[in-house]
Amino acid sequence: MARIARFTALPRPFICGVLIDDATPDAVVRTIKLAEYEGADAFELDLQALAPEFRRPQAVAAIFSATNRPIFTVYRRYDMSQPEPAWFERDEEARIRLQLDCLDVGSVGFDMELDTYDPHVEPWPQTPEGRRYAWDPESPPREVSEIPRAVERQRRAIEEAHRRGGEVLASTHSLTRLPVATCVRLGRLAEERGADAVKIVRFNGSYEDILDTLAATVALRKALTIPFVMMAAGEYGKLTRPLAPLLGSMLVFAKQDYRPGGFYDQPPIRAMRAVFANIDMSITRRAEQFLPPGEE
Repeated sequence: MARIARFTALPRPFICGVLIDDATPDAVVRTIKLAEYEGADAFELDLQALAPEFRRPQAVAAIFSATNRPIFTVYRRYDMSQPEPAWFERDEEARIRLQLDCLDVGSVGFDMELDTYDPHVEPWPQTPEGRRYAWDPESPPREVSEIPRAVERQRRAIEEAHRRGGEVLASTHSLTRLPVATCVRLGRLAEERGADAVKIVRFNGSYEDILDTLAATVALRKALTIPFVMMAAGEYGKLTRPLAPLLGSMLVFAKQDYRPGGFYDQPPIRAMRAVFANIDMSITRRAEQFLPPGEE
């Protein structure tokens, strides 16, 4: 039997298929098998996308056993694409407990927001106040808590994941125009809490914002000791999805297919496989020829 790799051990950048469009385990397995042929290296299983009766470890065990590629889980508390607050699960303990228990049936890890146990989403992104918040670079990032009680519980959850053989991707969908220095600070918070990797999502509303996201990618590459995902939301943000992995972001989230009413910002797996196959991402020793004299 093949050994399932840790997601942080995969050659980077890799293509992570997002399993968010299917409501039953059988449908998820179908998507996985198609995505494997198209070039997915790993998968993110969004538990909140499943019908409620399938949000339990034994119901999803068959998903993890259907592939030799690593699958990690997400269990979002709310759907930020909706015009007003829409909750999948309000119980923070239940969200993390389910993901921990999935480690026992084949999951390799899970995504845990940096505000777990102390949610911070206000103002709601789709409201006028939320849009003003996104455009203001002084806005504090969403999904980040520094309350000691919440931070300690996050650390304990990460330690429990490690005891069970899993990894944790700390995340923040900040959805603001985060300065580069703030992105680095958030990455270091994830390191300090014991996470194995970190995901930071900015908001991009212009071409200039794209440059800031890519600058943050390079800064994180220099500053962190753990792998990271740097990306951005918004119509301009979708351009960062194929670009950031060329500069150090560990993966690109991609879709096997598009469904009516689905999330179209994530590129198709087959398209990203073509991109990665046709770009030379290696920096060779030839770069030494261009160093200033005395620094060769």
